[in-house]
Amino acid sequence: MTRRRALFITICFVSYVAVLGLWSAFKPDRTLSDFENRVLAQFPSFTLEKLWNGKYTEQLENYVVDQFINRDMWVGIKADLERWSGKQENNQVFFGEKGYLFERFTASDQMLQKNIEHIRRFAERQREHANHLSLLLVPNAQTLYPEYLPRYASSTEQAQEPMLKDIMGELKGSITPISPIEQLKAHKEQQDIYFHTDHHWTMRGAYYGYEAYAKALGLVPTPIEKLNSQLLSEDFYGTYYTKANNRHVSPDKLEMLEPSLPPYTVCIEGEAACSNSFYHLEALKERDQYKIFFNGNFPVVNIHVEHSEKDKHRSIVVFKDSYANAFIPFLAQHYSDIQMIDLRYFQLNMDRYLAEHKVDDILLLYSVTTVAKDDIFKWLN
Repeated sequence: MTRRRALFITICFVSYVAVLGLWSAFKPDRTLSDFENRVLAQFPSFTLEKLWNGKYTEQLENYVVDQFINRDMWVGIKADLERWSGKQENNQVFFGEKGYLFERFTASDQMLQKNIEHIRRFAERQREHANHLSLLLVPNAQTLYPEYLPRYASSTEQAQEPMLKDIMGELKGSITPISPIEQLKAHKEQQDIYFHTDHHWTMRGAYYGYEAYAKALGLVPTPIEKLNSQLLSEDFYGTYYTKANNRHVSPDKLEMLEPSLPPYTVCIEGEAACSNSFYHLEALKERDQYKIFFNGNFPVVNIHVEHSEKDKHRSIVVFKDSYANAFIPFLAQHYSDIQMIDLRYFQLNMDRYLAEHKVDDILLLYSVTTVAKDDIFKWLN
């Protein structure tokens, strides 16, 4: 290489870096990346202590990386190059067939056993105070669609179905275990019962979970054909999409299956006004469209349904994660009072709370992932 050519390449490279650096420095900082669905680092405050212990330079590096010009484009290009090179996974998310994305599942046996014991202790104290005390566990999408996983995926993650059976077996004497796998598998070919780009089940999937619950308690589930179906969105991108950074995956459709209900109110603890709908349709304008169900997750949500039939004058408390949000509208057909408690945000004395808010039935509705990995069930005790 001649000296002139080397000088030209050096000048071009330095100019390129300088232009991008100045562009990044003078453009307004972003607070949120819609593409990655996360908060971006902001310019750090300076103190001598932070400089001395290295935190300032670490925060400054995170700021520069997060605020780099056209960050979303570069992240997408990186993911595309890896995918084109044959890689079938990014950020623990597998690129499956039929447009499905699946998150790698691994669990700690220690945390799982700890959570099982927390649930057992709670159930043994509360079962004499409830007519029905149930646990409904929701599997992940690859439990229903293992044939869509990349070939090597099954050897790098844990299977949930045997884990679900083990959980049910260990808790069988303390709580009524309910598995919706049979209902979900029976309908997996006809309808989308899990989203392709998100970890949740669709409202149709939630219906089959409700069907399993109703049959276990001797309730008569409303036939799905009698529910009002409404397509709310054709451009829903969920959590797997933002983790995988695969811009070429087609969006999901967001369907609402609405049962026929008498007037009802939804009151979120701590908020001044109640709502007359389970659905927050304003969320269709937001990045996280799954928030159409109750506008997200809250410590306590109280629902009152004005049923006239005597057999529906019953109450239930549902301990839940976000999988329950699409399930509750079906449950409201059978209960006049429903309390939803999210242990991620609710940390009061549970025995005292249930003594003050007596209910007929208790349901724990969680994904298997939550029971296997999240340290939240200690708040039951």
